[in-house]
Amino acid sequence: MKIVVGYDGSDHARRALERAADVANPGDEILVVGAVEPKLESGPTSGAHQDPSEAEHRRKNLEDAQAFLAERGYEAETAEAYGDPGSAIVDAAKGADLIVVGSRGRNTLERLLLGSVSSKVVHRAEADVLVVR
Repeated sequence: MKIVVGYDGSDHARRALERAADVANPGDEILVVGAVEPKLESGPTSGAHQDPSEAEHRRKNLEDAQAFLAERGYEAETAEAYGDPGSAIVDAAKGADLIVVGSRGRNTLERLLLGSVSSKVVHRAEADVLVVR
């Protein structure tokens, strides 16, 4: 079985990672995906760009997730993405059996205004999705 986990280092993502480890079996393939959204700026260098400190933070989060899974006996792969996290998780999950994501528990207004990674994944994914609270 192939399991894809969306991970950003938050408590919600940590719970999703723990749940993925709970449902995985020896020999399952686990892929941990971390995405950084581009920052939009205006001025002489206007446009979207990736903040190097955010990229480093994402890399560290993925290393931590990989170490957490290794402690539980799983050899996980990681994938760094740039752009919308929901889209990055769905793209990485092509051919996966299960996607595990955390839920930030936003209220209705926040979900309407900001969207939700877990909601995007649920609505766009081809695989089963487990949303962990």
